[in-house]
Amino acid sequence: MLKILFAPLQGYTTGIYRSAHAEVFGGVDAYYAPFLRIENGHPREKDLRDLESSENAKVAEGNRAGSSERGIDAKVVPQIIANSVNEFKILANALLQKGFTEIDFNMGCPFPMQVNRHRGAGILSDVLAVQEIMDEIKRMSESATSTSGTAPVKISVKMRLGQESPDEAITLLPILNDTPLAHITLHPRLGKQQYKGAIDFNSFEKFYNKSKHPLVYNGDITTVSQICEMERRYPKLAGVMIGRGLLANPSLATEYKLSSNCTELTNCATAPQDFLCKLLQMHQIIFEDAIHKYQGGSQILSHIQSFWEYLEPSIPKKIFKRIKKAGKLSEYTEAIKELS
Repeated sequence: MLKILFAPLQGYTTGIYRSAHAEVFGGVDAYYAPFLRIENGHPREKDLRDLESSENAKVAEGNRAGSSERGIDAKVVPQIIANSVNEFKILANALLQKGFTEIDFNMGCPFPMQVNRHRGAGILSDVLAVQEIMDEIKRMSESATSTSGTAPVKISVKMRLGQESPDEAITLLPILNDTPLAHITLHPRLGKQQYKGAIDFNSFEKFYNKSKHPLVYNGDITTVSQICEMERRYPKLAGVMIGRGLLANPSLATEYKLSSNCTELTNCATAPQDFLCKLLQMHQIIFEDAIHKYQGGSQILSHIQSFWEYLEPSIPKKIFKRIKKAGKLSEYTEAIKELS
C-alpha cells in the first residue's frame, strides 16, 4: 500500500487545517507544510509561526485518535524554497534549531513570483546551484552521522520535470542519485505549464526507472481508483502526494487505506451523510480557531471561507453561493446552519 502525503498549499493547509484533518478524517501518513522562504534576508516569521504552532504537535495525536484501528501515525514535514545554497543553509538551520529532523526542499513551485526569483521550478535549469545545494545536504548528513548520538536529518526533494524542458530533471538525476535523499516527489509537468496541460508520463517513467531513491508521484490525483492505478502501474512507487484532491475530498486518504489493497473499491467510499457530518466537524474546529486568532468578522471570514473553495461539488450549490458571498459573519453562520 502506498504512503499518502498531503501536499502543501499556501493559504489552505495551515497548521489548524492539518490538525483538524488528522483529527477528523485521518488516513494521511505525512502533512507537508507550505514552504518557508527568505524575506528581508531572514526566514519569514509568518511561516515559522505556523510551523511552531501547537497544532503541529496535535497532528500525530489526532490521526492516531481518529484512525487508531488502521495504525496510522502522521507527521508534519516543513518545506523550504531557496535559490542558492546560502538561502538553503539559512532556512535549513532555522528548522534544525526548532528541532525538526525532516525537511523537504521545493524545486517544483511553478508560480512566476518564485520562478522569476530563481526558486522552485526556476532553479531546475541551474545545474551548478542544484549541485551546491545537494553537496550541502550531503555535508549535513555526514556531519550528523559522525556526531555521537545524533541521527542524520532526513531531506527530501519535491520537483517538476523542468521549467522549460523535461531534459532538466533527467540532467539533474545523477546529482540527485548521488545525494542522500529520503525520497523524491515528482510532478510530471513543466513549471511553465503550472497546473494545466497533459501530464508527461513518458518522462516520469524515464525518471522512475533511473532514480535510485524512493519516488513519490504528485499530480491530479482525485480518486481512490487513480491511486490504485498508480500502485499497479509503478510497483516501486513509494507513495503519492495529493493536494487539491484531498482539499476537495478530505476522506480520500482514509478511503484508500480502507480499500483492502484496491480490491474493494465499491465499499470504501464514505457515505454522503457521514462525509457531511465529518466535514462540519472539521469546519467547526477551524472556525473556532479563527474566532480565537482573528479580530472582527471580516478577518474571520477571509480565513474561513477558503475552507470551502474546493468543496463546491460536495454541498448544495445554493448554500455554496451563500457561503462564498457572505459579507458578514452572521450571514456566513446562517448558511452553515442551513447546511447542517
